[in-house]
Amino acid sequence: MRGGAAPGWQYQRFVITMRGTGEALLLAAIFFSAYITWRPVPDILFTLSDSLFLMALLLRLAGGALNPQPMQSLTVPWLFGLFLLLAGLLVGSVVNDTPMRWMIVSLQYATAYALLPLVCIDVDREVMHRRCVAIVLGVVAMEGFGALVYWYTGGSRDATMNLSHEFISGAHRLGAFMADANWNAALIAMTVPFVLYLGRLGRISPFLVTVFLAVLIIGLLLSGSFTGFVATSSATATFWVLAGGRRNWRPIAALVLLAVAIFLIGAPVPAVFQARVGLALENGDIAQAGTFVGRWELMKEAWLLVDSHPLIGIGVDRYREISASKAPVHNIYLLLWAEGGLPALLGWLMMIMVPIAAALHRWRDDRAACALVMAVALPFIAFSMASPHMYARNWAVPLILATGVALAHRRTESITPNRLLPAKRQVSGWPARV
Repeated sequence: MRGGAAPGWQYQRFVITMRGTGEALLLAAIFFSAYITWRPVPDILFTLSDSLFLMALLLRLAGGALNPQPMQSLTVPWLFGLFLLLAGLLVGSVVNDTPMRWMIVSLQYATAYALLPLVCIDVDREVMHRRCVAIVLGVVAMEGFGALVYWYTGGSRDATMNLSHEFISGAHRLGAFMADANWNAALIAMTVPFVLYLGRLGRISPFLVTVFLAVLIIGLLLSGSFTGFVATSSATATFWVLAGGRRNWRPIAALVLLAVAIFLIGAPVPAVFQARVGLALENGDIAQAGTFVGRWELMKEAWLLVDSHPLIGIGVDRYREISASKAPVHNIYLLLWAEGGLPALLGWLMMIMVPIAAALHRWRDDRAACALVMAVALPFIAFSMASPHMYARNWAVPLILATGVALAHRRTESITPNRLLPAKRQVSGWPARV
């Protein structure tokens, strides 16, 4: 009996090791998912986070921890939408003799929206909470470091060139390790709901919720993004309204009091925020909000291009060649329609509807999870109307994690209050005893 039991015990230990190591690597990958400039080859979008995701995927596969249907019944429409998107881009690229570029872009989209759900979504809500903590810590650490560097260097681009490309832009805007100030603001807008959600459940203490939100708001101000400011405000209001309950008031009230105190002592608003966002708010003129006018001209040009290529697009990356501005339109709906035709546009719209469907699924029995998904999806959708292709992992990871929280199963035991990290529990699918 003992001799026969040894192989089974060794197999169970192997499974636990693979899953445990895979989970640790996955948490690290989520933590660094926003650090887009951390890549071996600057011109290739393969980051440190991507390598960690890949290793976590392989280890969890070896440990039998991958769920082939991470989004449950919504997996089919999600993948079918991705198929339509890639098929539309393929047809347009083949017709216009640009298939090689399609291979690169399709690999990026497949990695972000097909592989990441497999590795990031777990059936256990407690495991998903741990992963939400990881993304919050990663973004707060990046924004805190970025704010310190900004004030130490006086917002100098030249002084921060060794840190990363566009850590601080020539316009003195904080891009941090995102390499783009607008992307940085988008990440902040999608992270704030996670902080509010974890604070509501007691996963993060009220004090830390206030500190984390303060750091994120400082990063938002230094990014000088009008779209980011509006998206963050809208996401906060969305979570506040949908989640309900008194606990939503505490961190927001603390920040309001802090803002009033800063105003009363006359502390100055960052100049980059005042120049790009403050004037537009004061004058009620959106034309003063950054580069809105230039993006609007690109969108008008895109409508003309879509009108002449409604069903079959012009192919991946050909928009920048045809455009008079030699730049892609900063609106993913118009860009996908122009380059991939109507199938690509419909595929993207189908994918966006999946998180919303997951949120509505939780409306009656878990308003906090519903509010999280809607509050994360709102800035994602807002920035999709101001961004080109969105296959970078900084876009996909927050949306996938929020959707995974709504779809995961809740446990019956009570939540331990005021803990930065959840208490150690049995991971879903692991043997209870070895």
